[in-house]
Amino acid sequence: MNDEEALLLESGIRASGIEPDEEIIRSFSIFLDELILWNSRTNLVGTMNRREILVRHVLDSLSVIPLLKKSGGSILDIGAGAGFPSIPVAIVRRDTPIYAVERREKRVAFMNSICVVLELENVSVIGKDVRDVEGKFDIILARGVGELTRLYRLSERVKKENAMIIAFKGKINEINREIARLRESTREEKSISLRVERVRVPHLDQEERNIVIIETK
Repeated sequence: MNDEEALLLESGIRASGIEPDEEIIRSFSIFLDELILWNSRTNLVGTMNRREILVRHVLDSLSVIPLLKKSGGSILDIGAGAGFPSIPVAIVRRDTPIYAVERREKRVAFMNSICVVLELENVSVIGKDVRDVEGKFDIILARGVGELTRLYRLSERVKKENAMIIAFKGKINEINREIARLRESTREEKSISLRVERVRVPHLDQEERNIVIIETK
């Protein structure tokens, strides 16, 4: 990791409320190197640009950390892909049990490999569809699952009663439309609480980023 990348990373970690130390920086440097290496052989993410991966994937993943501070317990990352947000969260929150669910074999292989390399003993990689996952979890994370209604339905059988469902989203106008559709689909069920948190991803100021939090009352 060069000096520019290190400065980008440190700013993102600090923005999440975590003070970066040598071990955290080293772990992210290895993660980025391994991701680029694997990505050259198989399509894990849609770019080979290190800076773009660092900002759009790593720093974006870290933007959820302040929202997790108030919440303990286990995390289920639905559709983890190449490990976003589960691996960045696991690197800075090694005390938190994280379960990364991904169906695609190459991405599962990468996550298993990086967990061994980084000694992320708090991460369990589950190579299944979320519909086949056993157990219930305190926090459900989703960075690329799609509409809120679909995420809510996928989460129903794996979330604990008072769990938080956290979705990474973009523009507020589309979020409002998704929230309206979710409320419509759940109007005859017990009420749900929704809130939208605007997040700032360092060096991604030109793009609107929001996080939607769903809780069942």
